[in-house]
Amino acid sequence: MTKTSAIESHVPRAVKDHMVTAESFSLVWNDEYKAYQTTPRPKELSSYYNHPDYISHNDESKGLVAQTYRFVRNWNIRIKLKWLNKANPLGKKLLDYGSGTGDFLKAANETSWDGEGLEVNEQARTVANKKGLEIFKAQSQIEQGRYDVITLWHVLEHLDDPGEMAKWLSKHLSERGVLIIAVPNFKSWDAKFYGHHWAAYDVPRHLWHFSKESIQTLFDQDFELIQTHPMWFDAIYVSLLSERYKANNGFALRGILIGLWSNFCALFSKEPSSLTYVLKKRN
Repeated sequence: MTKTSAIESHVPRAVKDHMVTAESFSLVWNDEYKAYQTTPRPKELSSYYNHPDYISHNDESKGLVAQTYRFVRNWNIRIKLKWLNKANPLGKKLLDYGSGTGDFLKAANETSWDGEGLEVNEQARTVANKKGLEIFKAQSQIEQGRYDVITLWHVLEHLDDPGEMAKWLSKHLSERGVLIIAVPNFKSWDAKFYGHHWAAYDVPRHLWHFSKESIQTLFDQDFELIQTHPMWFDAIYVSLLSERYKANNGFALRGILIGLWSNFCALFSKEPSSLTYVLKKRN
């Protein structure tokens, strides 16, 4: 069931696809999941990913934003591996769901993990395969109860039904398996500041828009929330993109400063631009 909501007055009713088509999409409150839903969902989503600026599906994009993305990605990989080890799962079998070009998965396998990936985008999957990684292209290829850890780094917001995905993840984790999910946070300071220009809305590629309440609602039945981690660099990257969407001169310096301010505000509000949630499967 969906309905419009005034719960968050700063969330815009409509957001433009700034990257590809300039189409406008509505953000509609979904009371079941306590999240906003991009409406309408395009019948064919793949065309919205076929753009050189969609950096996570290729290793060749150039320019300041692409360079910033890769710097942030490489820095974040080291942090993600620390979170992965700190979660202390019972085994080392890992599935990186939505593995993109495979950089996190490759780094994990080089540090004692036995990892596989799932990536539906053929271009990204081809790049990952060239790095010697095992990448599935469909959920149907994956055995139930096989993995000690499943990671989704900025993936859940792209999926059709996060509630059904929560059930799928529970079935494919082993006993007391660990689930690690990173998503943007529409309650962050930078989301409020940029409004319909906030790059992390990223419609229609992002079908859902989450907060802490959303994740607790979606996963509380089968999972226990163990830890949350702010993703500090995401605020800077998102602010850089948001400034570019606003076509501001000097967008780089302004984006960096606004990203840093958002992080400072998050120290008090506990609402950073993106959050990583570490959840453990209940017995």
